[in-house]
Amino acid sequence: MKSAKIPPPTLGDLPAVSSEKKGWPWTQQDSQYSPTMFDDSFWPRISVVTPSYNQAQFLEETIRSVLLQNYPNLEYIIIDGGSTDGSVDIIRKYEKWLTYWVSEPDQGQAHAINKGFARCTGELIGWLNSDDFLLPGAFACLAKGHAENPKAILLGDVLHFVDSGSHARISRPKNVTFQNMVNVWKLYTSAASWSQQGTYVPRGLYQQVGGVDETLRYVFDYDWMCRMLQVTSVQYLHATIAGYRKHDTSKTVAETPAWLPEVTKVVQRYQNGAGYGFDKTLVQAGLEMYGAYIFLSITGHWNRQKGLMHLRRAFQKNWRVFLSRESLQLCLRAVIPLALLRLIKSRKTGLYNWRRVNV
Repeated sequence: MKSAKIPPPTLGDLPAVSSEKKGWPWTQQDSQYSPTMFDDSFWPRISVVTPSYNQAQFLEETIRSVLLQNYPNLEYIIIDGGSTDGSVDIIRKYEKWLTYWVSEPDQGQAHAINKGFARCTGELIGWLNSDDFLLPGAFACLAKGHAENPKAILLGDVLHFVDSGSHARISRPKNVTFQNMVNVWKLYTSAASWSQQGTYVPRGLYQQVGGVDETLRYVFDYDWMCRMLQVTSVQYLHATIAGYRKHDTSKTVAETPAWLPEVTKVVQRYQNGAGYGFDKTLVQAGLEMYGAYIFLSITGHWNRQKGLMHLRRAFQKNWRVFLSRESLQLCLRAVIPLALLRLIKSRKTGLYNWRRVNV
């Protein structure tokens, strides 16, 4: 279903929300835009795709965070997988401001993203999951970054938070190169850091490398990034543009242990052609260390026994993987009492609601 082109909505144009909902994007909107950018050029069209399936409790916040950017050249597409939880009613409330939406059975999140990308006409494209949201000023930051480097992948900072409001932190991308991405251990440490929610790419780059791999359920964003980094570089925006929500039903939280086979598949896909002389046993050890990371994550699927099992396997594959600082940290997690680890974690991250985080 397609709507006519209309100006971005104001807060007063959008459907009213309950009095309990305050702040962005319920009772606030982004500032007005000047007719042209700082260099007198027109604002580039930005295309956003939201894949959605049975996440009505979050979807309206996602939609409003896009529309209330007040961006003058927006293309917003929602691809719903045939939700039965009231999501379609929410989408219909906002359909006059959507470029296109559909609700029909699909083959999963990656398929929905590709369906949306196929309809994009913007100079910049990206996707925003239906349980995440944009922060004020996101599109202005992206447009300026694209004007400065029109061929680069744009990476913004992302607010990671637990839905209960107990933990929040800003994840800042850094050291994102093809070499670091295919080095599997560095991918999950400080050597390479990025978040899909803050990632937007030139549409020409998407046309060059293709869409996301629909055979992957969990790491199609990682695979896509590896493909793109083989032909271009990144530009860091140094601004927080999106929020990434962790909740009990998200794939990141509920299904993390199932990620390891897919990570292994993608790493093996690129390591042979990377040209960096990878030691395969070291890569295999790194994958085992990732498995240990999953089960020794304090806010994740804590299982000390399984974590130790992966650490032992890593040592058997290649003991050199234990020479890194990150490996030492995992070994300490495997022996320090969980209660003490949680106390250290709470003091480090803080206990606060994400809406009070200074972004």
